Amino acid sequence: LLNEAACLGILDKVEQLIQNGASVHHINKVNGMTPLHWSELRGHNDISDYLLVHGADPSKPRLDGKKPSDLRLSVPLSYRPNYLNYTEFTHASRDVCVVNSEQPVSSQKSDLLLLKIRLANSVDPDFYEIDAPVSTCTFDAFRELIATELSVQPSEIKKIRKLPNIILRKESDLRRLMPGAELEIVL
Repeated sequence: LLNEAACLGILDKVEQLIQNGASVHHINKVNGMTPLHWSELRGHNDISDYLLVHGADPSKPRLDGKKPSDLRLSVPLSYRPNYLNYTEFTHASRDVCVVNSEQPVSSQKSDLLLLKIRLANSVDPDFYEIDAPVSTCTFDAFRELIATELSVQPSEIKKIRKLPNIILRKESDLRRLMPGAELEIVL
């Protein structure tokens, strides 16, 4: 969540997440990017400054060896993509759109399944949509995917609850998920 907010340039969200205990040192396992890498890459200097004041490490390289300062834009973007100009618009429909499908996961053409996830007992009640390969991944890989999306460590996840009250424990539970299933993550 912190990586996403830093990438999109939402300073209020970055401040809120850090005040609620999100780590400025979170590293994406896929590319090694930290929130500081994202803010530098997108030219969000206000967010970069905020992250540095709160302990972000400017010398930490990502997986390809580039440091956040290597990603800083030397020339400002001549245009701003709409997804940066209208970040609230892209998030506004998350709770409105519900996927209703009676088709089981195994018969879907895509290996990815759209799921909605959120942290239990969080200040932010909103769900985040993720595409997960539930028909082919292990339960541990699924837990890691969720942890990465929520900027937490996989070991911090105590339960994965399919709302309203079903605990997911193994791969067969994942295979039964339907598109749009709402999952709550208990830390």
